[in-house]
Amino acid sequence: RSASALLLRRKDWALALLGAVESGTLVAGDLSRDHWSQLTGHSDGSVSAKARSLQKSSAPKSSAAMQALITQLQPVAQKTGKADHGREVFEKNCGACHAMEGKGGRIGPELTGIGARPKAEILTEILDPNRSVEANYKLWTVTQKDGESLSGRLDAETATSVEILDTTGTKHVIQRSTIAKLESSGQSIMPGGFEQLPPQDLTDLLEYMASAGAKH
Repeated sequence: RSASALLLRRKDWALALLGAVESGTLVAGDLSRDHWSQLTGHSDGSVSAKARSLQKSSAPKSSAAMQALITQLQPVAQKTGKADHGREVFEKNCGACHAMEGKGGRIGPELTGIGARPKAEILTEILDPNRSVEANYKLWTVTQKDGESLSGRLDAETATSVEILDTTGTKHVIQRSTIAKLESSGQSIMPGGFEQLPPQDLTDLLEYMASAGAKH
């Protein structure tokens, strides 16, 4: 994120960054939403035009089955739910990884204020977490020379070590000298399968997220 932010500061660098996305050297999802916003709104027309074109062409394509599921469950986003029960659903299913209103884990993105976005959009990201994955929240796997492997979010790295935050929120500091392989799956650390929640739970969850976000 720091390197990308630096590259946005000059026109030539921004164009080079977009060229890397165009060639496939850099995955579009490695740039955060705020980076894309800066690029598409860039004061230089050549940068903004190229960014808009690339953002459109690299928009994630969901599978037909997933899109059908999202369409099928859209009614849950159109109903008014019970925010109090939605808080319970959040704490049980989401709170270990996501923080909301100062409570919860930090494996996934902070969600306070997410209610400013449409419920239908939030539902889509819940059901299809791999649709648009920011670099900071991809699943990484470290395989050590002794055969032990560990998966989680790449929380930090230095020239000599990497820090992996696993799905329980435990941080592991691993020396690079012990690593045989370090690779990203390109998938979100967030699991799928939330369509298995009862429709009313999804409606209440969305209502809680919307009402909590409206307070900020």
